[in-house]
Amino acid sequence: MREMVVLGVRVSVPGNEVVVVLGEPGGDLVLPIVIGPREGAAIASAQAGLVPPRPLTHDLLVSILDRLGVRVLEVRVTRVLHGIFHAEVVLSGGAVVDARPSDAIAIALRAHCAVLCDESLLALAGVPVEDAGLDATEIAEAAGGGGTAGGRGAESPEVLEEFRAFLAGVEPEDFGEPGPPPKHEGEPGPERGPGRSDRGGTPGEGPTGEDAGGGAVPE
Repeated sequence: MREMVVLGVRVSVPGNEVVVVLGEPGGDLVLPIVIGPREGAAIASAQAGLVPPRPLTHDLLVSILDRLGVRVLEVRVTRVLHGIFHAEVVLSGGAVVDARPSDAIAIALRAHCAVLCDESLLALAGVPVEDAGLDATEIAEAAGGGGTAGGRGAESPEVLEEFRAFLAGVEPEDFGEPGPPPKHEGEPGPERGPGRSDRGGTPGEGPTGEDAGGGAVPE
């Protein structure tokens, strides 16, 4: 497992996809994962240090665990299966809970714990830093600033304002996956890689789906 830093949430061009980008400290790869707009907002707000007037879902979950005396030790992005990324939340006492990467990352930012990525997954789905429109110094700065507990530090007001404006103009269904609709209305779709579909994807064929990476992630 490699410890990653949360570089932030971006809106990719031209697909207008919400992407969370994980970076490998000292490495030359980043892992972009397409997520839903609500999950992107949860990650961006945690990185910016924004405190909601009332607890939102991830805040509530972390608070409940804290009251129960359970700590989140780390979260892991473990694999990509049929184009979909999978993650785990590791709790004190040895419990491991299946999760979407976006939820796991949002929890990690609030619990101030490490975000890990399987090395084979990074080799499969990672994108060279330069191809993602990023600079290696951004990863170094994020790692020096605590990585998960704010990633690059708080996002700049310009980045946050751009993201808020984007969220104001889209609906969660805009990010649905091809294929069967979700079981319940409003249920978010799978997390995937930028500019991909999940039709027929397998680990051997490369990532396709909020749980798969690949493709450039322009800022």
